[in-house]
Amino acid sequence: MREWNPPGTIVAFMSNFLQATGSIIDAIRINQMERSSRDGRRFWVKRRRGWSAGVIFFANTFFRAAENPVIVWSNLRDWQQWEIDSFILLHADEGFCAFADGDRGVWAEQLPGVVLEEPAREGRLTDEMLAAAAKELKRAHRLPCGALGGRWSHGDPHLGNFVFDDTTCRARLIDFELAHHPGMSEADRQADDLLVVFQSMMGYPGYVGPTGLQDWLAAVAHFLRFYRDGSGEEKAVFTQLRRRLEPPTGIGRVWWSIRTDYISATERNRRIDVLKQFLAGF
Repeated sequence: MREWNPPGTIVAFMSNFLQATGSIIDAIRINQMERSSRDGRRFWVKRRRGWSAGVIFFANTFFRAAENPVIVWSNLRDWQQWEIDSFILLHADEGFCAFADGDRGVWAEQLPGVVLEEPAREGRLTDEMLAAAAKELKRAHRLPCGALGGRWSHGDPHLGNFVFDDTTCRARLIDFELAHHPGMSEADRQADDLLVVFQSMMGYPGYVGPTGLQDWLAAVAHFLRFYRDGSGEEKAVFTQLRRRLEPPTGIGRVWWSIRTDYISATERNRRIDVLKQFLAGF
């Protein structure tokens, strides 16, 4: 006779399975990263690995199944163009540069500061850092992007893709590996960017524990305070964001687990509901 598994065992198995699957997906690196210098400037050099094509196909298949509305560029020239154009769009006015390296690489000038993931993981994320990140995302969301047929969006703006310079209290976006599907509306793309920010904040030490929900919601509110500009255009973005706030099902649970650093499904769904209610007045 087949042994019956009590609910607790099933939950534990599913949790371990999702974390193991997510860890494998998250660990895959299609690019090789290294630092280099040229003409007295410091750069991050990103080069596609020779075996990346198969991994990119797997990643895009997974994203479709998980209803994650982004793609990894499979064409090397398209990828280079997107990385360089995005970097120049956001940072060239300050004198930072990026350029192609042959047909497999991109050089992007190293931006001053520390990635926000570091203080977030150590419980040192401040209101000042969150405000800077919010203002930078809003600035980027105002910029026109011909490739997307509207204003620009990042596709993966988790806290590890913001660099914070404490000498100027300025945050800047980096790492343009992913892109939203060009067919998406501007409001839907930018709503997804906001969702990624809030997902990435869920699992950090400052937002877990007995008061984690309150701390996290306060941080979300603080971020939105500096993201909002009161324009009527934002209403469509927040409408799309509320539509995205549903507990994930199927393979979507794996992607949410990765995004939220593997917090429990119960806590994750509670925060989804709380955020949706909070946004009802926007």
